Amino acid sequence: MKENKKGDRNNEIEVMPLKRDMSIIRSLLLDIEAEFTEGGFALEVAEEDEYSEEEMNYHLQLMKEAKLIKLETVIDEEEEEEEMLIYGLTWEGHELLDSIREDEIWQQLLVKLKRERGSMPFSVLRKQAAKAAEAYYASE
Repeated sequence: MKENKKGDRNNEIEVMPLKRDMSIIRSLLLDIEAEFTEGGFALEVAEEDEYSEEEMNYHLQLMKEAKLIKLETVIDEEEEEEEMLIYGLTWEGHELLDSIREDEIWQQLLVKLKRERGSMPFSVLRKQAAKAAEAYYASE
């Protein structure tokens, strides 16, 4: 999709539609848990990551809205740009991560997501993850 504010076709910019991707959210939850330090930190996209910086920032904002992480946007005075500082997972973030951490559970959920064309309401996914985790840990 190409668009600009004025509708001027000579100054078109590419606008990439962003879609919520639970695999990115799971990956970010795992990274945040592993990287947590007091005082906040910024995440950077690594070469092995399967998402762009734009996708990462979009998903960090979604995670903040869903109250999964503690996040603050600040101005980096040296770089003169906004930076997202992460202050860790919330209780809800820990709960979700604990229910989707195990690869076996995550793979089961991915199968369900694919059946639903890659998307389902977050509340449904959370319930499905809790059920799968409960069954997984009960069988150990």
